Amino acid sequence: MKKEKKSKKPDIKEVKDSKKETKKKSAAEEKKEGAVPKKEKTTNQNSTQPDSAVDLTALKQLMIDSAVLYQHILVLPQTFTVQEASYSLYPSELKALDMIGQFSGINLTQLANKLAISKSAISKCTAKLLEKELIRKEKSSVNVREVVFTLTPDGQAIFDQLENVHAKLFEPFNKSLDNFSTQEINDLYRIFLTIQSSLTKIIDHI
Repeated sequence: MKKEKKSKKPDIKEVKDSKKETKKKSAAEEKKEGAVPKKEKTTNQNSTQPDSAVDLTALKQLMIDSAVLYQHILVLPQTFTVQEASYSLYPSELKALDMIGQFSGINLTQLANKLAISKSAISKCTAKLLEKELIRKEKSSVNVREVVFTLTPDGQAIFDQLENVHAKLFEPFNKSLDNFSTQEINDLYRIFLTIQSSLTKIIDHI
């Protein structure tokens, strides 16, 4: 009987060895067929990235073009309708009209100081507004030698519209920003802060 037990031991060992070999083979086959290598996993995680890198030159040009468009919008005249009469006013005229509306009876020097522009520049603005009959010149009740500006009824009607003008003008832009998530807005803010800082450094060194 002892001899028979001894003869069975090699058989058990052989079975264990064959099982190990089978596991090794199946593991190898799984790697070939189903398992994903580490490099491929990394690639799949970055699948949300664009197929090709954004061209830096094109990005810079896009930023410049956007800035130019914004500046063009700011200097374009805006049209106002008052009792079927149409008025086309440039930003400089609107600023002068707005200031006269806020400080009725303001004189030329005060107007120039508040807008931080020269007297000659504000004289041109007020001359255009007088020609369009949106403001009028009057003698100051305090100093007879002094001329002050007040709004005409049409000028007042335009002044009353100014509060919503800027919002309406940039309504398409504001709507596009509403589509961004909070994280995207924060990222944009951080990016433009960095750009602003670098542009400021350029101006400081000129």
